[in-house]
Amino acid sequence: MAGLATRIRQELPVRRDPASTRNVYGEQQLELDVWMNDLFVDALRGSKLVAQVASEEMGEVKDVGRGRFSVVLDPLDGSSNVKSNNIFGTIFGIFDRKSLPARGSDLFAAGYLIYGPATTFVYATEAGVNEFVQEGGARSHEFLLIEDGLRLPSKGKLYGVGGHRDRWIPEVKAFVGELERELMNLRYGGSFVGDFNQILHYGGFFAYPAQVDKPAGKYRLHFESNPIAFIAEAAGGAGTTGTERIMEVAATSIDQTVPTYVGNQDLVDRFRSRF
Repeated sequence: MAGLATRIRQELPVRRDPASTRNVYGEQQLELDVWMNDLFVDALRGSKLVAQVASEEMGEVKDVGRGRFSVVLDPLDGSSNVKSNNIFGTIFGIFDRKSLPARGSDLFAAGYLIYGPATTFVYATEAGVNEFVQEGGARSHEFLLIEDGLRLPSKGKLYGVGGHRDRWIPEVKAFVGELERELMNLRYGGSFVGDFNQILHYGGFFAYPAQVDKPAGKYRLHFESNPIAFIAEAAGGAGTTGTERIMEVAATSIDQTVPTYVGNQDLVDRFRSRF
């Protein structure tokens, strides 16, 4: 997965235009969406380590071999940020000897790449979270470990909530009001990887919540919510749907969505106590 980062960065300047296609959810794709999806699927197939792949761009489970792992991924998270050159990345989750769809509690590992000013790679297992940065220039382009056993700061400083405020459910409106009165700083950038990465480093609370017109939220359980919740928990934090732990949600379909709230354990617990 990390080995594809150099090639992806080389293609970023030339694949920014809209594609002639929409994904299975009816969302306009970029050339980069389609190309990155094919790049990851082909690489996972070629690795001989993977049996199944499911991607946000496909909306179905694809059999790619007889390896021991199954991989879920959002190849281009934050595609609306590509045109404005803001943060976007790739989210993935890895299951060991599990068929898809699968419960998040069965994840073996998860991580994400961020193609920012620096290319960083956050990788988590149950043992903890590690962060790497890619060498640049004429050097090897290898990823160097910069943070071993990354943990959420004990006191959160930031919060961010997606969607339209007037459509948030009452519990979200009330909780955000509390965070504002406590003078936490608002950060919202339009990509889950970018927004969560700030929470991981500075502490706090991030959500794409249930809305009155969309009670199941927007984020897709397999491709976004489960992998990020896994990383949050491995870093000492938590992830909830408001009523249950994200990673305990029963996997009913590969494209299901859930309200998603992640961050410091104390903040997530405070929020969940409202339900």
